[in-house]
Amino acid sequence: MNKEQKTFHKSRRELLRKAMGKGSIAIVFGSTNFNKSYDGDFRFKQYKNFYYLTGFEEPNSAIIISNSKIGDSKSNEVLFVQRKDLLLETWNGRRMGFENVSQELGIKKAYVNTELPGFLNLRKKKEIRRVYVNFSELIKLTGEMRQLAESFLESMNILASDVEIIDIAYLLGKLRSVKSEYEIKMISKAADISVKSYYETLDSIRPGKYEYEVQAALEYNYKVFGSEDNAYYPIVASGENGCILHYDSNNCLLKDGELLLIDSAGEHRYYCSDITRTFPINGKFTKEQRTVYDIVLKANKECIKRCKPGTSFSKLREVSDKIIADGLNKAGILKNKKNIRKYTLHGLGHHIGLDTHDAVSYSKTSEDDNDTLRPGNVVTIEPGVYFPTGSEGIPKKYWGISVRIEDDVLVTRKDPVDFTSHMVKEADDIEKFMSSAN
Repeated sequence: MNKEQKTFHKSRRELLRKAMGKGSIAIVFGSTNFNKSYDGDFRFKQYKNFYYLTGFEEPNSAIIISNSKIGDSKSNEVLFVQRKDLLLETWNGRRMGFENVSQELGIKKAYVNTELPGFLNLRKKKEIRRVYVNFSELIKLTGEMRQLAESFLESMNILASDVEIIDIAYLLGKLRSVKSEYEIKMISKAADISVKSYYETLDSIRPGKYEYEVQAALEYNYKVFGSEDNAYYPIVASGENGCILHYDSNNCLLKDGELLLIDSAGEHRYYCSDITRTFPINGKFTKEQRTVYDIVLKANKECIKRCKPGTSFSKLREVSDKIIADGLNKAGILKNKKNIRKYTLHGLGHHIGLDTHDAVSYSKTSEDDNDTLRPGNVVTIEPGVYFPTGSEGIPKKYWGISVRIEDDVLVTRKDPVDFTSHMVKEADDIEKFMSSAN
């Protein structure tokens, strides 16, 4: 881990301490290996909240963070990791070991994870009034780490102590909603990798190819340009498959005259991008496809311009729906504009960061309001229109058309910054690029 990364993760721990306040302690468990088949596991992926605080990418770990010294450690942060084991490392990969944590991660104190049980007894820590735990992730743990976590929590005597137990998800989600300069750089890099990959994949889009061939080209190019993983499972939906919002079969033939909706992106150092583009499979939009496409594009561009502090997601959706409803009505496609949400279906966007749908609560509460945009938010703007076969009141020549256009936008104190603006989306430009690619 380089100095920039260490500084970033250290600053996140400091932010958490301030957000928790005095008399609080956080216990955040990392992920474990999850079984895929009889004797094989899925490739390990760290829990995002744990990564946010530590940058540590090994399984079966936990961190305790406090504003005061923790137990006998004489430190306000303690990381628990797997012990070094030459035999297991030969099979499954190298381990950092607790001996190297301070130098490699910048975390002050570390122990072997088997020392978790009995490490902290709240009966002896009368000043602790609140305990934050990542319960939603803790309950997913399996094997030895599940046993260690349960033994640790039991040994803390939480139930016998006069403390408030709080799920840390909301607090960390609030912190994660405003990105630092480092995070903005990572998301921008992920977006750039994704855009480059889309351009390299355009020559895979033509009649006679299969959706999975396009997916394979995208995923290959993500790796070539420096992405460690997909940000999420790709949606490569041709024809009416695009009307299925989370379509992931990706096994159909690309047909002449149909559209291909691609919702796919790579990640960089755990930070995600999220892009959707809609292409004519034969390189040329039909009149009906072009009409719908241009209406959706108008909504996309207008809402991106309006991504400024104080604007709300709900207001932006109203703007998008009005643009689309007016456009479809004027084109003779939609008679009753009040029915627009039957065909736009989903929200206009979401926060993006370590998770594609970042860990932010969108509901208004007495404490916070993540519906309203603030400087440092990174959000998607993704209007869409979907006309599956049988769409009531929609002329048949528009059935089977689905269009979504999605970009990643940074909210600043001035004008918004579109991280994916260099990905082609004007209809004429798409046709030109596809013509040259093929």
